[in-house]
Amino acid sequence: MGFTATERALYSKLRRLLSQPGLLRGNLVEMRRYCGKAGCGCQTNVARRHRSLYLALSLEGKRRMLYIPPAWEERVRQWTARYGEVRAVLERITRQRLTQVERREG
Repeated sequence: MGFTATERALYSKLRRLLSQPGLLRGNLVEMRRYCGKAGCGCQTNVARRHRSLYLALSLEGKRRMLYIPPAWEERVRQWTARYGEVRAVLERITRQRLTQVERREG
């Protein structure tokens, strides 16, 4: 059973994505909080609240929120984006195969 040109392109893209380091399931959530210091502007102005980034995901049926330090933000964004791309490619491959099964082809 051979692959169509579309399938070859999808598998190639999947291999390229998986060859890069870092793959992480989850969603990035930005929170804004006040610090508790009496003289800080975050106490009176909502726009000046301190930003913090969290990775939200479910593990073993439990929801987790993991703090992401600013130094890690860019790489975690790349890893979660790559996971989304891999998932989208797998979905397209699945749809291709499902069509073949429905038509009893191959």
